[in-house]
Amino acid sequence: MNKKGIGFLGLASRICLLVILVTFLVGASGCMEQPGDNDVDGTVNLVDSAGRNLTIEQPVERIVTLTSDSAEAVRALDSGGKIVGVTKYMKGTDFWGNISDQPAVGSCFSPNYEKIAELDPDLVITYSKWAEDLEDKLRPFNITVVRLDFYKMDSVDTELQKLGKVLDKRERAEELLDFYETQKNKIKSNLSELPEEQRLDVYIEGHEPYSTASRESGWHQVLELVGADNIAEDLNATYPDVSSEWVLENNPDVIVKVVTGDAFGYNIDNSTRASEIYGEIVNREGLSEVDAVKDGKVILISEDVLSAMRHPVGATYLAKGLYPEKLKDLEPGEIHETYLEEFQNIRYDGNWFYRK
Repeated sequence: MNKKGIGFLGLASRICLLVILVTFLVGASGCMEQPGDNDVDGTVNLVDSAGRNLTIEQPVERIVTLTSDSAEAVRALDSGGKIVGVTKYMKGTDFWGNISDQPAVGSCFSPNYEKIAELDPDLVITYSKWAEDLEDKLRPFNITVVRLDFYKMDSVDTELQKLGKVLDKRERAEELLDFYETQKNKIKSNLSELPEEQRLDVYIEGHEPYSTASRESGWHQVLELVGADNIAEDLNATYPDVSSEWVLENNPDVIVKVVTGDAFGYNIDNSTRASEIYGEIVNREGLSEVDAVKDGKVILISEDVLSAMRHPVGATYLAKGLYPEKLKDLEPGEIHETYLEEFQNIRYDGNWFYRK
């Protein structure tokens, strides 16, 4: 055989191997988990829920949570022991355990800046909108503020990933997101063959009578997940006010009352107050002719389990309440227990749902 031909083929083979190797290395680098855009040792870069580019120094060891949602998120990522200051609204409930023993620093609406500075946190977590001047007030103390909501169902996954990055708990964040996805898929699979004509029209009401929620709200997103049609979805405001006449005109199949206060919660072991609220609703003037009232289809649910951090839990309670025959094998209490024990490190307790 011609030796020049052999040399040419050998060179061509080596070039091909080199191209393949380079292609593999480039592709592999694209698949590797990246610490973040322009991250350097000892810092993490991210865009928070207010759209701000932040550089956060690591490790984060001391955290002030100005919202209960952020405290729940931090504890879900096995970092509750790093919380050194809390919102005043976390006081007085066993749900928070030792965390509620930490000093209160006001709230996101009215922070105690001096107390926050005194605690010398590495990080303060608050909502994207409140308090507006938090950064300006804490800048002289060199305290970093990150704005993550954790109350919106459509953004909580991304926010948990960002928090996992900040706390160096990426894997734990993914475990929680896997739990969310698994529970939501159970609901979807059980309702996948629900005929359109069997979907229930729902009037969902907040704390105040005739305060409802449109398609812009987190509650609407939960109703979509559980196969219900929100009669207020097309109203302009996120949480618009309506009237008894409007409810009667739209004649919902079910009324869902989202309850705050002493009817539900971790320390509540009876349905006394929930039963009273139920009676107040069905006996309201102007609602007696609404199908939901005539048929006794009025559901009460704790606002806590409809929060974004627990939305698969609340969705399971709600789905089972709306379509009990479709979800016979789904036990909301078991799912709630799993969340509390595995991601909040507390035992399952309390009363969260009511339907006669």
